[in-house]
This record gives sequence, C-alpha cells and structure tokens, in this order.
Amino acid sequence: MVSDCWVSDTARFADVLLPAAGWGEKDGTVTNSERRISRQRSFRVPPGEARPDWWMLSEVARRLGFGAAFSYASPADIFREHAALSGFENDGRRVFDIGALAAIGDAEYDALAPVQWPCLRDGEAKKRLFGDGTGFPTEDGRARFVPVSYRSPAEAPEAGMLVLNTGRVRDQWHTMTRTGRVPRLMAHRTEPLLDIHFDDAAGLGLRDGDLARVANRHAETVMRVRLSSEPRRGEAFAPMHWSDAFASSGPVDRLVGGATDPVSGQPELKATPVAVTRFATRWRGFLLRRSEMRPRGEFYWARIPLATGHAYELAGWQELPREAEAEKWVTGLLDAPGKADTIVYADEGRSALRYARLVDGRLDACLFLARDGAFLSSRGELEDMLDTAIEPYARLGLVAGVAMTVRVDSGPVICSCFAVGLRTLERAITEQRLTSVEAIGAALRAGTNCGSCRPELRAILGEMHAAAD
Repeated sequence: MVSDCWVSDTARFADVLLPAAGWGEKDGTVTNSERRISRQRSFRVPPGEARPDWWMLSEVARRLGFGAAFSYASPADIFREHAALSGFENDGRRVFDIGALAAIGDAEYDALAPVQWPCLRDGEAKKRLFGDGTGFPTEDGRARFVPVSYRSPAEAPEAGMLVLNTGRVRDQWHTMTRTGRVPRLMAHRTEPLLDIHFDDAAGLGLRDGDLARVANRHAETVMRVRLSSEPRRGEAFAPMHWSDAFASSGPVDRLVGGATDPVSGQPELKATPVAVTRFATRWRGFLLRRSEMRPRGEFYWARIPLATGHAYELAGWQELPREAEAEKWVTGLLDAPGKADTIVYADEGRSALRYARLVDGRLDACLFLARDGAFLSSRGELEDMLDTAIEPYARLGLVAGVAMTVRVDSGPVICSCFAVGLRTLERAITEQRLTSVEAIGAALRAGTNCGSCRPELRAILGEMHAAAD
C-alpha cells in the first residue's frame, strides 16, 4: 500500500494506491534544523479524492478495527498527543520535549508562532543545546564519542579501472519524482552525465559527448561522457537522481556493491571500482512527443520534460531496423494515439531519417535520426511547435527542422531561476564588459534568487577573462 501524490516508480508496485495531499495542500507543523517548529498552513484544496496522510492512516486503522486509537479529528489533535508523549515520563533523559504544548487549544494551534524545542512544562527552554558540555541523553549527561579507525574500501580498483563517486547535482532532488517534472529544473542538466577528467578520457579514447559502457561485477550501464577538470584523475562522477523513468541508464547505484561501514551502515557510494570503455554509436537522434511512455529497445535514451510534452535524447550502437521492422519500431517510438498523419523524410546519402506525426492537425510527435549527429537539426525550434496546430504550408518545415518563428540560441541553462543560458551570459559579459557575479545579476538577474548558480557564474567569468588575457 502506497500513499503518494502521483504514480512514482514505487507506486507502480502497489496493490493499493492512496492519493495523498501535496505540500501546499497540507496543514500541520514543520521543524527546521534549528529545532524551530512552525505552522504550515495549506494554500490550496487537495484535488479530487486526495487526502492528508493523517486522515488516510486513520481511515485504514478504523477499517482494521483500531479506530478508537486513531480517532483524530484534525492535525491539532495529533499535535497535542505528540507533545504529550514527548513529555511523558521524560525527566531529561530525552532531549526532545514539547510537553508545554500538550494542552494547546485549537485556536492557539492555528495561531501558533514559531517555537524552538525543548518547551518544558516548567517553562524552562534552551536556545542552545549542550553548550556547557552536558545535557546529553546519557547517564551522566556527557557526550559519548565512538572511536573508529580507517578501513579500506571492500573493493579495490584493478588496473585500468576508475573509482566511481555518486552524488547530487545542483537542481535535482532524490530520484526526481518531483523536480524531474519541472522543465526549468531539467534545463541545467538534461541527462545523467559521467564526468571524467580530461587525462583519463584521453587514455580511454573518450571524447566529450561519447557514450561509455560503465561496468563492474555488480552491474553495467551506458552513459554519456562529459569531460571535466572537476573529478580527480583516476575518478569519475555520476549523479544518483536519474531512475528508469528518466533514462535507460537507470539508477547508477546499481553499480555500488553491498558492503557497508560497520559503524554508520553507509554503503560505499563514493568508492566503487568501474571499468569505463568507449561505446561506438551507429546513429544518434532525438524524439519529441506528448506521450510520457518509456522507449523500449537496445539503445540509449534520456527523457527531458517540456511544457507541452517530453524530449528524448537517443543514441544507438546497433544498426537501425529495416523495412517492416523499421515501421513498427518508429510507430512505437512516436506513440501517436488514434488516427495520425505521418510525414516522412529520408536522405539516404546522409543516412538521415525524419518523421513527424500530426493528430487532429497538431504536432503530436517527431523523430529525427542520423548516422552522423552533425546532420541532426536543433530540437529547440521543434520543441516550440509541439502540441501546436500545423498549417498545411508549414508541414515540410517540420521534417526540415525549421520553425515558423526565430528562436535565439541561449545555450545550456546556467541560471534555472531566470532561464539564463550560457550563450546569453557570454554575450552579456563581452558586450557589457561585466566583471563580477554582482554585475551579471544586475544585467540579467542570474544568481540573484536561490544563488545556486553563482559558483558557475564565477567560473564562467574566470574562464572568459583568462581567455581574453
């Protein structure tokens, strides 16, 4: 039984799926890392049959015969019980204690101002815990340090292997069940890239943008390579966010072994030996369509959500299907519902194939394939045409990759908050002679909101000024 806001990878395995209320639809409290409890008030009504978690759990308990123990009528009821339990038989052995709030009324709860725990019944509270070296939940109130000694990773890399480090990237969170649905957040890094140092890539015969097979005794996958000076020599980095729903490479942590630290239980996510080899591609392409259905087949793909559908980066290491098999394969990729008009363009000399499918006169999907990536049009202009009405005179423009409007190439997105691309930054830095991150912010707003792009802005400035010198 799963409770979630939408169908996630986990929810697909559920026998029962309960529609949960989302963050902005919930009413209750949240606690930050300063131990400060704040009221969270909903600002919209849950859609359809979606309900808060506490209500659903209470209803399940009632149907199982435990209704008397889950007779809550509101989040305030649960908060009062939570507060009372924190102070129950708590003579200081447990640090968390908000017993002073156990008798709070509904009106007081609704108007609750941010409060820092502990909130003791006698009114005593500490803004800073353990400041005098005591107060820890131990017999004498003193802290306990756990002595540890260095232990080498369970698996050491063999000759020619790299050490894989997995982790986060700037604009994504966990397995992208939420952030992966926001086109603006996907614009900064559109696919799971394997970062390799320039020197290691040269020794492995890898170029920027190549596909590489990443393998060890646990698993193997195929990822696109990005050459970088960020990883140390002998190491590689891959993001942990992309799941089977977003890329054929799937969860990269399948490569990580089962060995864990005996004290913390942490797996060796930062020290996985892998063999990296170049994967020669026979074709490259991209797919645009309104459907979210995952492509199937022996080829690489990565999905990028758009405002009107989805874009897919494609690359294959086998020959494209021919004749009847090709028609079936292309139809499956386009995934156009019902009756559809198909426009086909083939350039045998360049081994380029282009397909566009219209449903009720609107562009529902298009597929561009080529043996040489240089013969692929930019998908940016076609993205603007997805799910729009296509006039008869404009149909040939689809397979030519030409939109009816001119789109300025802003380059890869650096500032996600204001959709500022690398080309836009470079033009502004050059033309306006910008010399600081603050100057960029004043000119383009980049870096003035969440600030997570500021290190990249600083690096771009340094590279451009170094090149100018």
